[in-house]
Amino acid sequence: MTRDYTLAAFLIGIGLVAALLTMQVPSSTFTDDPGPHLFPYFASAILVLCGVGIAATARSRAGRDDPIAASFMTRAEVRRSALLMGVFVFYGIALWLVGFHIATLVMTFVFYAAIAGRERFSLWRGLVFTLAVYGGLYLLFITFLQSYLPEGVLLGGAPWI
Repeated sequence: MTRDYTLAAFLIGIGLVAALLTMQVPSSTFTDDPGPHLFPYFASAILVLCGVGIAATARSRAGRDDPIAASFMTRAEVRRSALLMGVFVFYGIALWLVGFHIATLVMTFVFYAAIAGRERFSLWRGLVFTLAVYGGLYLLFITFLQSYLPEGVLLGGAPWI
C-alpha cells in the first residue's frame, strides 16, 4: 500500500469518526442558529471527499526502487506537520485568550509562513493571504451566519469554555 492510499484511508477514517462524534452533540435550541452540527459535518465531508479524491488519483509506485514510497514521511515533513498541528492548537488557545480578530490575523500569517517555508515565503503574499482569509471568515460568520465571534477573556469577552 503506497502512502497515497494510506493517507486516503486516514482522511476517510478521520472524517467518518468526526461525523459519528458530531451525531452525539445535542442540537441547539436557538431559532436562527445553524446549530453545532453544521461545521463539523462540513469539515467531515471535506475530509472524506479529499480522501476519496486522493485514492481515486493515486498512482501505484514501484516500492523499494522509489525513495518516496520507501518512507511514509521524511523528518522535515514530520517537523512541518508537528509545527502545523501546534499552530492549530495554539490558535484554539489564542481564540479563547485574545479573541477572533487578533488570533485569526496572527495565526493565519503563521500558518502561511509554515506552509510556504523559507524558500517560498513572501511577506506580501502572506499579508494578502492573511487578510483574504480573515475577511472571508468575518464575512461568513458575521454577515451570512449572523453569528458571534469569540472576543477573548483578556480583552473583556465572556469565557466560552
